Amino acid sequence: MSSPDKALNIKRKPLRIVLTGVENSGKSTLIKPLSERFNWPYILELCRENAEVLHGEETFKTLQELHKLNENEVAKLLSHTHAKGIFCDTGLIALDVWSELAFGKEVSADNTQSTSDSEVDLYLLCATVKEWEPDPIRLLPDYNKRVEVNVRFREKLEKRGLPYVFVPILPTAQRVDFIEEVIRSRFDV
Repeated sequence: MSSPDKALNIKRKPLRIVLTGVENSGKSTLIKPLSERFNWPYILELCRENAEVLHGEETFKTLQELHKLNENEVAKLLSHTHAKGIFCDTGLIALDVWSELAFGKEVSADNTQSTSDSEVDLYLLCATVKEWEPDPIRLLPDYNKRVEVNVRFREKLEKRGLPYVFVPILPTAQRVDFIEEVIRSRFDV
């Protein structure tokens, strides 16, 4: 078999696209239409299923465990999908910002914790929506505070040299179109 033939037989690792940003930024709203548009599987934000988070009793250890659980789910999905990519509703950056605000330290700062920033092909940093949508796990009804926290997301992405695109506030269908154009312009999908 020639080298080009061998190259064609090598299974390419699916892309990992992570929607990130402060709460009330439309991540969960965007993930399903994006998944349908690309025909890629997705993972929802796992904290929405965690009893400690739902009761406002999360600890630093809770966030560490959520990261481990998320990475296990990502690994399973990446190893079983035939799609060219997967979408993740949040990830390590969000856990780091949350943990820093609540506990004064990042989840990724723990040396025993594996980090996965380098395994993400693109972060989609979603701007926060001005209109507040109450949710059992949301804590920041003040728009200006959410904008301030979203700046932390941007700073972390830039400091770590991670690939990201800022997703502005637009109607959902236009945001999906914007994201599709970004992904198709950067990757062969």
